[in-house]
Amino acid sequence: MAVVSQVLKAVYFDITKVGSSSLKETFWELDHGEPFKGRGIRRVINNVHWRLARAKLIQPRNIHEQDGYRTQIFAKAIVPDGYATFTLVRDPVARIKSAWRDKVHRNQFRWRNEEMDIDNEGLPLDPTFGEFIDHFHDYRAVSRPVRVHTTPYSWHLGPDIGFFDHVFRLEAVNEMNAFLSAQLGRPFPVQHVNKSAASRRDTTLTPRQIDALLQITQADYTLLGDMYDIKVAESSFAA
Repeated sequence: MAVVSQVLKAVYFDITKVGSSSLKETFWELDHGEPFKGRGIRRVINNVHWRLARAKLIQPRNIHEQDGYRTQIFAKAIVPDGYATFTLVRDPVARIKSAWRDKVHRNQFRWRNEEMDIDNEGLPLDPTFGEFIDHFHDYRAVSRPVRVHTTPYSWHLGPDIGFFDHVFRLEAVNEMNAFLSAQLGRPFPVQHVNKSAASRRDTTLTPRQIDALLQITQADYTLLGDMYDIKVAESSFAA
């Protein structure tokens, strides 16, 4: 779903695992005049709140569950006159690895009450990156966070990125920040909400697993055209 910022006069199409939490919360603060209250000391309270909201006992508090900020399948939004459309992308292989690091482990499954489901399917609760690739579709079938954070780019962006006025790369995020600063008329307040902690988990892949990963991400590389080169991603595993 597109996030429309009246302050920035911009329409942002979000992609999971590509800085979407940070951007949405920054847009929220700019357009509402106050921070989104779901971080820091409030996050513990928010987590309890989230569980109650999941049981439909109270209203949700997660930024991705708010009206106008939800992550949904691509649909061409009605763009107000003078508003610019944009999105932020990253190397598809790096995005899949980030999803594995952040969402595919025992603590995440336990928090989401998916631990028993994962175990019942015979899947490792703390898989190596290679094990995750081996069972990529199985994890997606059982775990909603895994599924949500590994959705293909076309799910978020539609079939043609030519629709957007601007497509920025996470690896050159300063270009996006400069654009948003120009839209805002002052420096865009950069923030990082979901920083992934350093991980010592095994990231090595066998040749067969590399082939499987490239097959998983092939459509993403095709959609993004010359922004990324799948051959460069393939060669990185040989380094």
